[in-house]
Amino acid sequence: MKGKINIFLVALSLLVLPTISKAQYCNYFHTEFCSPSENEMYKPNGQSKSALFSKGQTSELSVIVYKGQDYRISLCNDENLGSQLTFKVYETKRVKVEKVVEKKEKEDLYDADGNPTGEQKDVITKETRIVEEMQKELLYDNSTDNYASELEFTVETTRRLILEISIPDAGGEGKAKGVSQGKGKLMKSSEMGCVGILIEHMTTAKQGFYGTGF
Repeated sequence: MKGKINIFLVALSLLVLPTISKAQYCNYFHTEFCSPSENEMYKPNGQSKSALFSKGQTSELSVIVYKGQDYRISLCNDENLGSQLTFKVYETKRVKVEKVVEKKEKEDLYDADGNPTGEQKDVITKETRIVEEMQKELLYDNSTDNYASELEFTVETTRRLILEISIPDAGGEGKAKGVSQGKGKLMKSSEMGCVGILIEHMTTAKQGFYGTGF
């Protein structure tokens, strides 16, 4: 029995080690395979990131973009993940919303003469409150832009963005099934690959006439 367990552990390690090695290889994928802008004014941004993905997976990267900067975001990926990665950009905003809050309280019971019986009942009351919560607003979706792998934009107000990457599933559909798709099964190496997000920035150029020259 012990021999069978050892054989199983060896076989499992042969499957896991390539995955670990692949994940380590993916760490700097964007520095080698994402093409930087030909505009030398753009500089690499420290929020750039690479990671190991599996087919059918969706993952998010939170970044902050600053006022007075131009940004360029470009994607690169291993060929086995396909050519139609879905790339969405959301902005997270703190908004005020109305919510109905239920409150449960205990209420004493009285007999017909108005004397307390020593028993209580649950009474539920509802109250409408104004609360603040974080919501995501879709700003860009590359599936409506011919699955473009590059995006350039100017930032007028500092904001926090969510970059969402979705990999088509093994059946070739663009619908993402989430990270949990691989749960309960061993992912084949052919279903995994690197994805890189290269973020570049530069100071927004001034437009129009400015200054008097005197």
